[in-house]
Amino acid sequence: MSPGYQQPLSWAPVSNHGMGKNRRGYILFVVLGVMLVAACKKPVNQPVPRELGEVESCSSSGEFFPSGRAGLHGPGLFFGDFQVQWESDFLRGMHEPSLYTCAAPSGDAVYRFLWDRSRSRPIVARLTVHKDGSGILTIRMLANSGIPPPPTRGKNKSVSLDEWYRVVLDRQIDMSTDQVSHALELFRRVKFADDNPGARNTTDGSDWIIEERDGAKYRLVDFRNGYSEPAKDFGLYLVRDLGRVEISGDAIY
Repeated sequence: MSPGYQQPLSWAPVSNHGMGKNRRGYILFVVLGVMLVAACKKPVNQPVPRELGEVESCSSSGEFFPSGRAGLHGPGLFFGDFQVQWESDFLRGMHEPSLYTCAAPSGDAVYRFLWDRSRSRPIVARLTVHKDGSGILTIRMLANSGIPPPPTRGKNKSVSLDEWYRVVLDRQIDMSTDQVSHALELFRRVKFADDNPGARNTTDGSDWIIEERDGAKYRLVDFRNGYSEPAKDFGLYLVRDLGRVEISGDAIY
């Protein structure tokens, strides 16, 4: 062998099996990495959309209405806590349940119209809708509105709340699915906001208060001294058309 001769390098063949094994391992590593990143990513809690007039809280102790004045802390009664007291007295006198109380989502949907008129007797109409689409309407009316008068001369005590807020009309009416459907159609037209609250600030007049309890959802609107036409249509359909309560034209205010 001559001095300048070098033996050629011998190239061993590379196994395709080894390359395929490495490639599969790399792909598996990437897939596991992606899955780990997805698992560690924190879920984003999307805010639950709320309908107009819907109240976030509920009462665990049986209050009838949320505290606070309407517009300041969300939906509420026009005069706030002061009005909550007297409207609650009306509803207690009518032996009405609280719709604002926390309710199980599986219960029947309930809609209530409270008509508080300073020159007329307070009226409540409560519509309970059953799962089959039928319903029952409860109509109740008190003997008096406002607060009990002071004692008359010669008497030692004033009229009690139970006597003053006594029920003079208590009526229950079974409603067909068609009647319930029409009532709910009228209800859906009610806008759960007072579009002109500044014009309502008087100490005399009337309130058209509409509530809804549907599962965990509670909604409230108080039309003070100026009902909306949809609220009028819904309320009078329950009270006058279905409840057969005679109401003169001058008593609708």
